[in-house]
Amino acid sequence: MRRLLLFAIFGLAALVGCDTAALETESQVVVEAYLEAGEPMDSVRLTRTARASAEYTPERTAVQGADVQVQRLNDSGGVAATVPYTETDSTDGLYIPETPATVKPQGTYRLRAAPPEGPVVTAETTVPAPVEAVRTQNDTTTYPDPDDENSDPPQFELTVRPGPSALERQNVYVLTSRSLLDLQSIPASPPDSVAGRLLTPFYLEQYDADSDTLASFRVNSSGLLNEANFTSNDDGTVSITLPWLAVAFYGPNQIRASVVDDNLYDFLRTQSAQQMSLAPGEIPNIDEDIENGTGIFGSFAEASGKVLIRPPNPTGDDVPLRP
Repeated sequence: MRRLLLFAIFGLAALVGCDTAALETESQVVVEAYLEAGEPMDSVRLTRTARASAEYTPERTAVQGADVQVQRLNDSGGVAATVPYTETDSTDGLYIPETPATVKPQGTYRLRAAPPEGPVVTAETTVPAPVEAVRTQNDTTTYPDPDDENSDPPQFELTVRPGPSALERQNVYVLTSRSLLDLQSIPASPPDSVAGRLLTPFYLEQYDADSDTLASFRVNSSGLLNEANFTSNDDGTVSITLPWLAVAFYGPNQIRASVVDDNLYDFLRTQSAQQMSLAPGEIPNIDEDIENGTGIFGSFAEASGKVLIRPPNPTGDDVPLRP
């Protein structure tokens, strides 16, 4: 379930709540599944769309008893290997591989999900080439002082070596920061006096102790970033500077740079267009690649590094600087 949680920032719930598919009379199967290059195959979640006026929760709309498998295809489009999935006992609608299998970089995979009722749902993804973390700079740095307009501390930099792209476009990245603080040892919704020692200024302004939890700020994403936004080096590597706005928490943070496949690229690109639309008649559909269903079956490759962000004005009861 790790990827379902980490990629929750992609807002699949928004798709099933806002996309035109959710307004149709006939319910559709919603797929949420991700493959990471070089890593074990992760879980597949199957739910159904709900009417626009109904509450959507994965538990109430889970698709149970489906026949789920992920097939790796050969160069001619035939099936080279099949990994069957089984439904977990702990979470309705969540399916995991019956046997361990590693995702092959630049391999093409087909998801096949046959629900108890309705047509078979299929989707395909071609996994990006691996991305290698080469080096990091400014692994420990201080957040800019909001009261000092001349404050300009060095920013964390992650240099990666992307693999060759098989796509007809430059690599597109999603940059994600995740706080490594032990939030379980801190009250879930502390008062502002405590949150102010944990959250950076921008996120502290958004925080409301009556309605927010610290955990809801743990993971933050940049959205889509073209490779041209970063520094290309003579040795073929790419240097990515972490924007301060991506950092929600002081202390240790993990920074991930993920190269996405066409499915995730199309999904996020059109999702962003939806969020920028104002009038209902102008809201475009999500661009998805699911046959007989909706949702996302995508893949990515990523590299990561860690940075320690110190507050600009430390105090005696400063934030813990350990995960």
